[in-house]
Amino acid sequence: MIAVRKFFLVIVMSVLWVNLVVPAQSEEPPKGGVPIGAEVAAAQSRHAMSVKLPEFTLNGITLKQNRSQPKPEAYQDPDSRKCPPFCVAPEMVPGATTIQIEDFPKMSADIQAGKVLVVDMRTTDWFQKGTIPGAINLPYFDLTGPQTKARVRMKKLANKDIICFCNGWWCGQSPTGIKALVDLGYTGKIYYFRDGNQGWVDAGLPFSMP
Repeated sequence: MIAVRKFFLVIVMSVLWVNLVVPAQSEEPPKGGVPIGAEVAAAQSRHAMSVKLPEFTLNGITLKQNRSQPKPEAYQDPDSRKCPPFCVAPEMVPGATTIQIEDFPKMSADIQAGKVLVVDMRTTDWFQKGTIPGAINLPYFDLTGPQTKARVRMKKLANKDIICFCNGWWCGQSPTGIKALVDLGYTGKIYYFRDGNQGWVDAGLPFSMP
C-alpha cells in the first residue's frame, strides 16, 4: 500500500513539474482585452486599407501594393475572432516604439543592410504559412519560459534593433514577447509593428514563404 502511494505521489509531482517548467506553446497567450466586432475591426484596419506606399525592397524582395490579390483566409474577417483569447492589442508596449506600415519603406535600407531584424513572434506553424519577407521566427513562448533558456534564445537577435510583429492588432503574441525581452534586459531598440500581418495584407502587400 505504501509503495502504491509513493508511486502515485511521484506521478503527481511529475505532472506539476511539467506544468510549471515547460512554457505554454499555444496559438495565442490568454489575456483579457477589448472585444472585436465589425465596427472595431473596421476602425483598426482603416489606416492600412487606405495608405499608399511607394515600391520598396525588403530583404531582396521588391514589394508593390496590390489590393486586388485575395487575402489569406486567416485575415479576411478579423471581426470573427473571439475575445479572449483574440482581443484588440495595446497601441503601445512599454520599452518599444510603435510603428506603422508606412515606416517599412523608410526603414528598408537598414533592414536590407542587416542593421534591423524583422522578427515574427508567432508560433512556428503560423510562421510556416507565410510571413513578412525576410523575417526570422522567434516565438514569444521561447522568451517567456525559464530565464536561462530565454537568454539563449534571445542571442538569436544579436542585440540588434528589431521590428516585432505577430498576426496583427488582434494578436497578443508580439506584445507578450516584447515584454519578455524588456524584462530580460534586451539592449537593442525594439519596434512594435502593431498592425502585423493583418495590416500587411490590408495594405495589399504579399507574404513570402520561409
